[in-house]
Amino acid sequence: MLSAAGVGSGLDIEGIINQLMVLERRPLNALEDRKDEYNAELSAVGRLKSVVSSFQSAMKDLKTTDAFEVYTASSDDEDVFTVTANSAASVGTLDIQVTNMAEAHKMGSVVFADTDTTVVGGAGDQVTLSIGTTSFTVDVSGMTLGDIRNAINDATDNVGVSAVIVNETDTEHYLVLTSDNTGIANTVGLSFTGGVGTTLGMTTINAAEDAHLLLDGTYTVTRPSNTITDAVDGLTLNLKSESTSAVTLNVERDVASVTASVQSFVEAFNEIRSTIDSLRTGELQADSTLRTIESGIVNILNVPRDGLVGSYKVLSQVGLTIQKDGSMGLDTGELESAINTDFRSLAELFANDNEGYVYQLESLVNEFLNADGVLDNRTDGINARLGRVDDQIANMEFRLGRIEERFRQRFSALDALMGQLTATSNFLVQQLAGL
Repeated sequence: MLSAAGVGSGLDIEGIINQLMVLERRPLNALEDRKDEYNAELSAVGRLKSVVSSFQSAMKDLKTTDAFEVYTASSDDEDVFTVTANSAASVGTLDIQVTNMAEAHKMGSVVFADTDTTVVGGAGDQVTLSIGTTSFTVDVSGMTLGDIRNAINDATDNVGVSAVIVNETDTEHYLVLTSDNTGIANTVGLSFTGGVGTTLGMTTINAAEDAHLLLDGTYTVTRPSNTITDAVDGLTLNLKSESTSAVTLNVERDVASVTASVQSFVEAFNEIRSTIDSLRTGELQADSTLRTIESGIVNILNVPRDGLVGSYKVLSQVGLTIQKDGSMGLDTGELESAINTDFRSLAELFANDNEGYVYQLESLVNEFLNADGVLDNRTDGINARLGRVDDQIANMEFRLGRIEERFRQRFSALDALMGQLTATSNFLVQQLAGL
């Protein structure tokens, strides 16, 4: 290669080679354009997969009949108790009086002048602490009050007792033991080896107590905790204080939550439809994947659920309709009416095993999204074609490099030859002029 091509001949060799290479690169440009098209298709399939996944997520609150059992529970006096409800609850009211709060057992020692100097535990002294039938033993020989506290808290077999030191003044310190859990069953038991029991002089500060509730003035409920999950099906009560009279608990169906779940389903369906319409006129024209997904979903929605027992067989009966443009509309008034009229039938319409619309749609969507589903197969096909195009581009670039090298060699030879001819011509002209 010449360091300055064209010096010998005066030709624009670089320009000539560049123009020739533009012509030679046309097949490569076509391959790169094809690669861009494949990448656009790959991106489009990814977008389609994303909206199908969103549709799957939107169905999670509608895919089982239990998912429809959404309730709100409230207390008329949250200073007495608060309440939450799950799918096992039932609509209704309940009068609850908290006659006693659950308490944790607490014990305190006699006063000590310091926590880190005076030895409380003599040689061989031990403290055994128990909760019910389980216990653990701490060797406290030679320990101060602070040491005993640490030994109890750090015991690897501690069964549920916490120790703290209360400092009334700089010279008045007390060891306090508290059960980690409320209720009579969690009373702390103490036994001693040696004189440490007498030295500590532990006495009860707060006796263990169970919570007592009076439901509807008739039923007495006793539990060891102030959080009660099993007194009424589907309700968790969190007791706050005792009351002198009953407080009303209300349980209602959470219509707003059910409506919101159905609205999310409608929006996700419409996102699939609009995405398919966009891709059909764009990156995935005449693509069978779009037809497969679209027809699969629409075919399910167009079939009445005649096998169901209840008032509702089609979505239009509960406020969901397909519009002229293919989108789905929701009449929230009709939906709420259906919820209040025949809730069980509404839930079955969406979530009944085998027959429910959402049950069948989710099965279909799972097939689309599976590792060997239509979307992954489409992605794999595009990636395979991209791989082949990349190989062709690499081969083409190698060949073009060789072609450019040959052009440069030939034009370098031509440039040298023309330089020699020019020199000879100039010499002859000079000789002839001398004659």
